[in-house]
Amino acid sequence: MSVFILPNLSWMVRVSIALAVLVITLHQIQLTITSNHLEYKIKLFKFPIYRKLLTPDNINKIKFGRIGWSTKNAVVKVRGGFNFSVAHFNSAQLINELEEFALAHNIEIQKTRDYLLLEKYYSHN
Repeated sequence: MSVFILPNLSWMVRVSIALAVLVITLHQIQLTITSNHLEYKIKLFKFPIYRKLLTPDNINKIKFGRIGWSTKNAVVKVRGGFNFSVAHFNSAQLINELEEFALAHNIEIQKTRDYLLLEKYYSHN
């Protein structure tokens, strides 16, 4: 709202900022794990604006860590591309499937000390 109140900005800058805010707030991120690849999509409404199909050869390693007190996270480190995080999915099932995918395809797995503490805590409960 403050974008439209600021009188010093030109209309083009105002529209650009409003469009950026719209894209940031209305995008959807989707990760699909199949037996032989990962598919990472960013959509605006129903239209894909970014799509990356990752085979095990394209993945350098998967680093498991934690965010905050109890949120598990995994970062997929990609060869020759953008790394992406799966924290915003908030799914323990997805983290487990990603670990199974890495083990099945001999992808390097790195777990932080904090993540190992979370695994230990949740395995006893």
